[in-house]
Amino acid sequence: MPASLDGPGGAQFLEYAAMSNAVENHALGTDVLSMAPAEMLAEYRDNPHRVRRHRVVREGGRIVARAMVTLRPHLPGNGAHLMVDVLPAHRGRGIGATLLEAAERIAVDAGAPVLKVAVAHSAVSGGDRIASPTGFGDVAAHDDGVRFLTSHGYALEQITRISLLELGSAPELEAPAPPDHRVVTWVGPTPSAWIDDLAALRTRMSTDAPSGALVELEDPWDAARISEHDERIAGSGRTALTAAAEHVPTGALVGFSELLCSDAAAVAIQEDTLVLREHRGRRLGTLLKVATADLLRTHAPGVETVVTWNAEENRPMLDVNEAMGFRAIGYEGAWQRRL
Repeated sequence: MPASLDGPGGAQFLEYAAMSNAVENHALGTDVLSMAPAEMLAEYRDNPHRVRRHRVVREGGRIVARAMVTLRPHLPGNGAHLMVDVLPAHRGRGIGATLLEAAERIAVDAGAPVLKVAVAHSAVSGGDRIASPTGFGDVAAHDDGVRFLTSHGYALEQITRISLLELGSAPELEAPAPPDHRVVTWVGPTPSAWIDDLAALRTRMSTDAPSGALVELEDPWDAARISEHDERIAGSGRTALTAAAEHVPTGALVGFSELLCSDAAAVAIQEDTLVLREHRGRRLGTLLKVATADLLRTHAPGVETVVTWNAEENRPMLDVNEAMGFRAIGYEGAWQRRL
């Protein structure tokens, strides 16, 4: 990865980013999830907790396909995440299969025990379907990504709904804090007073969020990792907006929700939202989502929409989102192949 978009390799990365965005835009039928190159570069660089390897295929001097392998050296048992994208006009010629084989080889050589792929699928209805083994959601059997992955031995494990909220038409929701709880919010890096609590919550995110039969081990966070995350977000031109729920008697954070916004886009991205299991049933999820939406309206009034991802079996959070006005715009399949 280049050090910057202006330095050596920057022009090639701009082409790489455009190709990646084009594939996802085609799958979903919208460009709402297009990432700005600076944001993508920040996420694709290696960091102490994530290593990424890239391969591209060029034709006529242009990048027409790419593969990316994501490894977590601190958590080898969690396996590797693979991504293979081929521009629609270049499919059906074996390019994707060749790239997938190269990506799998990198993962296997690194000792990954399981391979995972997350793919955006079209929201078309009808025709033959492949159901999620969770019992919630399905995908069209004729979808390009579905046909490709099933032909290479990957099993569908979970469906994630991609939803969009148009802030201008969102209903006003009232979400008072329950007894013994209060909301705290911040813009930008995590205040030092809350770093340890947020690290504990992010660790629980890896075990408490619905994951179906996907291999998901506990992914530990600490203060240093929180700081690295915050610096990476800020360095890419994005701003993190966070709302957290404090359990007043103990002074501990028991839930949080994070949005990312950018001056370069009218779309905000909903990142993690979590309420600890032992504090659920008090409408804290609604409280946090409403608080981040209010924070967004105040801090970034130019943002028009919010996009979020939720497991189809996560009905409590889907209920919150639907009440806020979110609507489905597509689906993401989580696929897995055990080695």
